[in-house]
Amino acid sequence: MDLWIGGSGPVDDRLLDLQHRRVSLMTVSGEGGRLSSQSRSTTVSNSERFVPTASLSVVAAVLNEKENIEPWMQNIGWADRIVVIDHGSEDGSRQWFEQRPDVEVIDAPRGEGLIEDIRRLGLDQIHEGWILVLDLDERVTDELRQEIEQLLQSDRPESGFRIPFKHYLLGRWLQHGGWDDQHLRLFRAGLGDYSPGSIHSEAIVDGPIGELSGSVLHFAHPTIHDFLSRMNRYTSQSAEALARGEVGGLRKRAMLPQSKWSWFRASASMFWVRYFKDRGFRDGMAGFVVAVLLSAYIFIEQAKAWEVRLEKEA
Repeated sequence: MDLWIGGSGPVDDRLLDLQHRRVSLMTVSGEGGRLSSQSRSTTVSNSERFVPTASLSVVAAVLNEKENIEPWMQNIGWADRIVVIDHGSEDGSRQWFEQRPDVEVIDAPRGEGLIEDIRRLGLDQIHEGWILVLDLDERVTDELRQEIEQLLQSDRPESGFRIPFKHYLLGRWLQHGGWDDQHLRLFRAGLGDYSPGSIHSEAIVDGPIGELSGSVLHFAHPTIHDFLSRMNRYTSQSAEALARGEVGGLRKRAMLPQSKWSWFRASASMFWVRYFKDRGFRDGMAGFVVAVLLSAYIFIEQAKAWEVRLEKEA
């Protein structure tokens, strides 16, 4: 679950109560698209559907996601294999998955480790077919499911695919502000991986990369409290790498000089780009709040990296 968000079109009122923790167990029509359910795709009849020539495995890192489990399982129940990596859930998430014979559970070191490193534990268990990395607060649309099913039956040369993401944040779909992103979440087993120790990193895939048109719906940060909680976690993780002189963080660059002006300018630049250049102002108050939060993210990340260096020098 990352902080990159996007979307377009009018909001369907039926989604307002979903946030990301109360997603309907059935398909939902809305601005983001129809959510895939465990039943067959709506536009392909059972008699017309071919048996896939390749398998699909879904991989997810899990930490205290009990409220998300059932809608997530309904959404991806059509996959051939489901692998979840639990890294210390205390809300019964692990026990719930253990009771499902169609789910493989892997234990990762307890704590809020880098999600990219945790995902790698699941990738290591899969040696054939295709892998879809899908977090518990994300849902596959029916359009994307159909594309993936067609891919499984084809001989396309690509090794991986970027997937458009649409994000529901603070009670609405953010349509502007730079939130129309894509992520490399679908790739062939053995050809995709993540860089160890890199937060907010994309998968590295060996071979040609294509793009799909169907979307993943990301029901991210239902409240400001949730956003701040994740921001605190992610900035603490990235601060360690920045303090060591590595490239990383939300900017995906090296740590800024210890300069008040540099920190202020980077934070202000984030706000200007998101709110003005990318027209976040068109999302109303939500666009303004998110732009401010992201500018604060930049400042806090740099301040924590500075703090880490001070502690090491002491």
